[in-house]
Amino acid sequence: MPAPARWHLAILVAAALLLSTVACASNTGGAGNNEIPMSINRIAYIDSDGQLVTSHPDGSGRHLLTTGVVARAGGILAQPQRRDAMYSWPVWSPDGSRIAVSLLRGDSPSDAQISLHSLESSTGVGGAAFVNEAPLTIAEGTPHYVQWSPDGQKLGVTAATPEGLTLYVVDATPAPETGTPNVPLPVQRGAPLYFDWSPDSASLAVHSNEDVLLIRPDYDSHEFTVQLLARSRSFRTPAWSPDGTRLAWSSPGGDSEALWVGQPDQPDAAPLRLAEVEGACAFLWSADGTMIAVADRQIAGSPAYRRLRLLAGDGSSERTVKEDDWVLGFFWEPHGDRLAWVALNPEERTMEWRVVPGLGSAPPGDGEDTALGGFRFSPSGETFLMLAFFDQYARSHSPWAPDGSALVVTGTQQYLSERRNGSSGGGSRVYVVETGEGGQLRDIANGSMAVWSTR
Repeated sequence: MPAPARWHLAILVAAALLLSTVACASNTGGAGNNEIPMSINRIAYIDSDGQLVTSHPDGSGRHLLTTGVVARAGGILAQPQRRDAMYSWPVWSPDGSRIAVSLLRGDSPSDAQISLHSLESSTGVGGAAFVNEAPLTIAEGTPHYVQWSPDGQKLGVTAATPEGLTLYVVDATPAPETGTPNVPLPVQRGAPLYFDWSPDSASLAVHSNEDVLLIRPDYDSHEFTVQLLARSRSFRTPAWSPDGTRLAWSSPGGDSEALWVGQPDQPDAAPLRLAEVEGACAFLWSADGTMIAVADRQIAGSPAYRRLRLLAGDGSSERTVKEDDWVLGFFWEPHGDRLAWVALNPEERTMEWRVVPGLGSAPPGDGEDTALGGFRFSPSGETFLMLAFFDQYARSHSPWAPDGSALVVTGTQQYLSERRNGSSGGGSRVYVVETGEGGQLRDIANGSMAVWSTR
């Protein structure tokens, strides 16, 4: 995650005001009601009491995972709830069986205890997988950035240390005999710091400071190898193709910045110059690896971009989705070719989800870019941060339903000018908006952060 810029600080201060209203419990996991089957097509969210909850997409079947009881290898011990603790940023495992969630507890920042917990999504049983060595967060209200390895065995964790931002790889579950976390492997330190797991879970593409690196951990020796791929400051997160054979990054090339696609396993193969980009950019592969969506022409001092394009992954075609508009972030459909993006309306100070099909799915013209049910929203502080750094959070916090039928978002339907960065007197809500024609909007819960399971 980057060192905060001016707009980032403003976002985080507002997010802190929102988060300071949230009360939460101190337990490390427990079953608050009857055990449910492994979570499939469920939404995880942090409710107004700071608890981790999962539910069906319509808000039914709510299951409270953190309820003031602590799971241990020998059983469950009841404990009183603490109001000086806060859960945040839940992340589903690839198979939906576990949820990683950050926990911050303490009466003041100087004595805070920060940890990352791995809980069974059906019972809440689990414990700490990672414990911070110092009471430091990567940003206000954000203890960690977390990304599961695709095989579900490891967690990539960006955490703040006295030496600076550090990327760790750690086992996804605590040691069963003791309930304590295993020793994390520090693999990179620096700022800004972004990463993406390779689809085979064997390596990580890392952008640290200006270095684009390929890092291959060796868990037996507790060491790793590092390969320098490029140097650049014009983008945030490198992007693996879904099949793991190609990696996209942006760096200077010719007379301008360019988007490149290389083959890290074939270092002698020259990378493909896919397209020219203007200024800072962000990009994501489609689910089938045939397309890359890229946003560029970022506005100075703002997270918004002015241009959004769809590029064929082999460089054979290109289509401009938006030109001279305000694009805050975008996310590909998990198993399709539709792209959901967030349009910012500076005059009305609102945002809305829009959906566009991929290359070849529809002829250019009217109807390509569709607003979802007229739903305009103001995001919660956490959702704003997720959108501002969407190219990193797209790897871990998908707003899409697994079948592409809907999107989940937290915030309010009020104007930004009427409140502070997503908060209101009634608090932030969890909404589900359907993506089909005539899609319905559902208000399912009170919550500050929500993410859909990946299956």
